[in-house]
Amino acid sequence: MKVDKIELVEAIMGHNPLADEHYANYMAERIIKEGDDRLEQNLAEWMQEKPISDLWIGKYCINAIMSLRGDEDFLDAFLTMSLYLRDEEAGVMRIWRTKK
Repeated sequence: MKVDKIELVEAIMGHNPLADEHYANYMAERIIKEGDDRLEQNLAEWMQEKPISDLWIGKYCINAIMSLRGDEDFLDAFLTMSLYLRDEEAGVMRIWRTKK
């Protein structure tokens, strides 16, 4: 993904005041490594605190995943959607997993 890691780390920490720099760096590296380029627009929107567009690919989009789960965990939904785009079966299983 073509995203500035420093800006991503700052966005992660800004969205989650409990996130320390170590966690934010870890998540930023995962997003850059595992993120699907087709979702780059959603990531940019999230980083800029804009509404997340419904970028439907197949049966899902990031907003749909968050809605199905009843939460606003963008980063997990982003990584889940990226997994779905790499491996549909594994992605669907993760989309529908129950949160603890």
